[in-house]
Amino acid sequence: MARAAQPRLKFLAPGWFALVMGWGGLGLAWHQAVPLLGDPAHGIALTLGWLAIAALGALLLLTGLRLQRHTPDLMADVRHPVRHPLLAMIPMAMLVVAGFAVQVLGANNAWMAGFWMIGALGQLTVTVWVFHRFRLNPATDKGPGWPGVTPALFLAAAGNVIVPFAGVALGFPTWSVAQWALGAFFFPLVQLLFMVRIAAYGMLPRRLLPMLFIAIAPPAAGGLGLAQIGAPVEVIEGAWGVALFFVVLSFLSFKAMMQEAFTIGHWALSFPLAAFAGLSMHLALVTQNGAMQTFAILALALASVIIGWLSVATARGLRDGTLLAPEPVALIHSA
Repeated sequence: MARAAQPRLKFLAPGWFALVMGWGGLGLAWHQAVPLLGDPAHGIALTLGWLAIAALGALLLLTGLRLQRHTPDLMADVRHPVRHPLLAMIPMAMLVVAGFAVQVLGANNAWMAGFWMIGALGQLTVTVWVFHRFRLNPATDKGPGWPGVTPALFLAAAGNVIVPFAGVALGFPTWSVAQWALGAFFFPLVQLLFMVRIAAYGMLPRRLLPMLFIAIAPPAAGGLGLAQIGAPVEVIEGAWGVALFFVVLSFLSFKAMMQEAFTIGHWALSFPLAAFAGLSMHLALVTQNGAMQTFAILALALASVIIGWLSVATARGLRDGTLLAPEPVALIHSA
């Protein structure tokens, strides 16, 4: 059985940690909904959060085995000109789980502080490494490789704004604010770079269209980070407005991306929509606005339906052998 599992393990890319982020982020969103929806929301939040914790443990173990048994394949993902920013999903998943553990489970202790610190420092390390690679293209040593500028670069920004989810409550407010600011700094820069990339090379290949949803994550998760920091509600509402714009913009490509065969890349929809639902719910509770409360419930329902579909599609893909298998490489060509 171990020999049969090795070929699948070979293709366990960092993108699989999106499952942890999707389930964990949705768990946090349902936790936000408890004052409106009561105990059922709490039960759903616990189920999703523990599912994310179990998935994180399994994926970390399997990634360690992949590093041991299929080192060249893992390093190929790390060095890939398009996929390398997905490495940020590993510390991001840890930070989301830490946020759930602190906010929902009340795990405010030294062990959780250490776990959160590993995630925060890991995210900072990945951010430095990703933007160093962009600044100095290792293939040419002549600067940025524009065809490789995709929304995956947002992960380096989004991961940093997640740091306050647990960091403030664990007693690291200064570091949380500093790393949140780093993510906020990079968000408009990456957006500008991506717009230039579209002007120079055209829109992403259809197989990469789910990545467009990643642009929702920095303002949505950043707004939730601001709530932990204690920012004024007006500033959080501003982050919500920016996130709403990218939600609408991303869904304009939804039909085209759904026409492509399902891959693990479709999980790019999960955490951004979950974070947006959580931010909407937070503002609904703070402002006590009836229209916002209705909108937040609808946003939570939408995120839940999409993540539910992603979960079912993933289970089918694993059963049918279409996932954890070689995929056609999505190349980026000039228009």
